[in-house]
Amino acid sequence: MNTRDWRRYEVGLLSAGLLSLGLVVPAAAQEAAGAPNPSDRSAPPEPGAVEVAAPATRAEAIEEIDSPQIFTLWLDPENYPRIERAVNVMNAQTTRAKTLNLLVDHRGYEPFQQHAFGDFMGFDAGGLKIGLQLRYGITNHLEIGAQRLSNGGDDYDTYQFDVKYWVLPAAYALVDVAARAGGTWYSSPTGPDSGGAFGQLLVSRSFREYLWLGTGFFYHSNASNDARHAPNGRRPAGQAYALAVPAALEVRLQTFLAFDAEASFNVAGYHAKYPVVSAALKFISFRHTFSLVFSNSQYITADGLVANSERGIHELVFGFTITREFNF
Repeated sequence: MNTRDWRRYEVGLLSAGLLSLGLVVPAAAQEAAGAPNPSDRSAPPEPGAVEVAAPATRAEAIEEIDSPQIFTLWLDPENYPRIERAVNVMNAQTTRAKTLNLLVDHRGYEPFQQHAFGDFMGFDAGGLKIGLQLRYGITNHLEIGAQRLSNGGDDYDTYQFDVKYWVLPAAYALVDVAARAGGTWYSSPTGPDSGGAFGQLLVSRSFREYLWLGTGFFYHSNASNDARHAPNGRRPAGQAYALAVPAALEVRLQTFLAFDAEASFNVAGYHAKYPVVSAALKFISFRHTFSLVFSNSQYITADGLVANSERGIHELVFGFTITREFNF
């Protein structure tokens, strides 16, 4: 092979090397980027064949969601109901503005320990008093309420209507102060109806939502209790005023759990032997509470909290209270 032929042979080798490099480098770049290789001449899938996707990697299969508002939802006090009572004794705070508060009460008649199993802690023994109450917040400091308490062992149903005004918030003083006033109507199917008027001064103080204490003065012009009725259950004629001093507390044990205790002591007017005493374990959730109640009185309206009870601490009845807030 002469010199000219060697030069032609070298030029051919160089051209073939450059051509190979031009094909390999783009293919490698496409493979690294996840693109199909144009030099792949594999046959297309047959008609009717199912194409199986490659399994997702672990990083693709797990989707991380960062939503801190979900975890802080229950920690925001605004998402809890506004606690405005222990069991029956109110504190000075009112229902939120444009909010309807529904309360359902049940109180047994028979002492819960008398036939605890056979009478289901008194609920099967009859004589239940069932209360239904609606309270509406007109403003953040003004609310109105209507309540009905069934007759139980009496001959009359009790209807109560009132207005409550949060006069002085604790932000301007050491305590919250509210005034509540209204009327009571005793509706009897067998006798003449009667009624009375009541007023309450409510003073309370909350300590960082973990504890609140309350007291004040209760007055009713025509009080009720388990002793003030005839043997046939009829309400006696005439008025019987009563004045009492309440005391109440709530201790927040957990975010969702509280213990409540209250007592109302008659200081003037008509009364029975023992003060009205109640205690409850309250379960709290989103705008809702459920309380298991033990008390020595079925009379949970304003007329029944001022005149004491004939039942002692050894004759407690069992009941429950449900509250639910509806926002508009």
